[in-house]
Amino acid sequence: MSIIEYSEDLANAEAPAPLPAGTYAGEIVKAEQKTSQNGNPYVAITVTIPPEQYPVDFDAASAPDGVILTYNRLSTADNPSARYRMRKFLESVGLVPGRSVDLNDLLGCAVSVEVEQQTYEGELRATAKRVSGAS
Repeated sequence: MSIIEYSEDLANAEAPAPLPAGTYAGEIVKAEQKTSQNGNPYVAITVTIPPEQYPVDFDAASAPDGVILTYNRLSTADNPSARYRMRKFLESVGLVPGRSVDLNDLLGCAVSVEVEQQTYEGELRATAKRVSGAS
């Protein structure tokens, strides 16, 4: 059995302030195909926003290795609308679209992340509203 020691009492721990709303440069660090509760296929894109992108008034100590956000709005459905959105996304990150998409090709792509704040289970959180190729 192991015991985990913290520098402070967990009873006093508070949620750190979320990254403020805005647009940040980031990098795709993970991309995986998933299915929504409604049965719709999509790609979950995980991006990291590095500390050098933080606003000066953001507490960098709360996320010293970068803020990690997941974008779950890129449909992989095989219909005209979803195929077009996938094409535009791939082109925006510098990839050449074809009949298939290797999600591994997305890893390391520079992106622009539009961050918004939303309340989830009573807590304010930063979420990725939009992800596209870096400007």
